[in-house]
Amino acid sequence: MNPLAEQLIVNILASEMGLDLDHIWIRDQNKVVPPGSEMFVVVGMVTSEIIASSNDTVPNSAGMEEVQTVITMDHIQIDLLSRSNEAILRRWEPIGALASIYSEQQQETNNFYISPNPISFLNTSYAEGGSQINRFSITMACQVWYKKTKQIESIYGDYYDDFTARVDDEDTIQTTTPFIEFEINSEGIT
Repeated sequence: MNPLAEQLIVNILASEMGLDLDHIWIRDQNKVVPPGSEMFVVVGMVTSEIIASSNDTVPNSAGMEEVQTVITMDHIQIDLLSRSNEAILRRWEPIGALASIYSEQQQETNNFYISPNPISFLNTSYAEGGSQINRFSITMACQVWYKKTKQIESIYGDYYDDFTARVDDEDTIQTTTPFIEFEINSEGIT
């Protein structure tokens, strides 16, 4: 199963910005920014638009498989937070990290695309109220391709591979005996 856009961005930012995994996480994980002067990064999806979805059946050596595909345009928000000036001084780094060679490799490996320029880049320190946390919010557009493949187990219940056909002409249409009758099944035509 493909990773979520947030997971990929956390991986890229941690690698490129030299962040310990306890300093960067996906939003809504019930974590609190610890006291101290270090910078923390929180990543989360704010909106998502479905670009395409499909469900196809494909023959394989074991019978048939179902392939479900969804392509989305996710808007991912990256929040940099610090009680020191670190978030102020490093606020540009996520943009550089997401344009890095490592990021490009991760995008290619995971059928994923990060737009090179942010949708928005805001100083949201005021959202923290009187806590005096410096906070910058960057929103990036990411195109993500999700794909799930599963084997269709039963050849009788999940898909149809047996067909009976009857061909009539004007003389046989009203009778019980067809002009031509045949059956197609997994063993061929009978």
